[in-house]
Amino acid sequence: MLKRFFLWMQRDDGWKAVLAAVYAVICVVDFVIMPMTSGAFKAQGVKDFIVNHLREYDPAVQLQILQIISREYLPFTLQGSGVFHLAFGALLTGSALSKPKTEEK
Repeated sequence: MLKRFFLWMQRDDGWKAVLAAVYAVICVVDFVIMPMTSGAFKAQGVKDFIVNHLREYDPAVQLQILQIISREYLPFTLQGSGVFHLAFGALLTGSALSKPKTEEK
């Protein structure tokens, strides 16, 4: 089974489909799943903490805690000016525009 997969990857340009699937999974995780989970974890105990325990700290520490809590999620693939997406876009475009190999008889 694994041998057939690797042969498919080499002969039939299966690497293009795998490349597109990997990029799609990375984008879904980075733009959909991670923001939802970070928002869900943030909302659970934050309000209780702010109401009950924030007054106990020094004002400078309170400010730092509020800055950390209010920070929004920044996708990892957009850090570095989105070079990750440019690279994957170049790979996908190049593979889509390349002509398939034809076997000579």
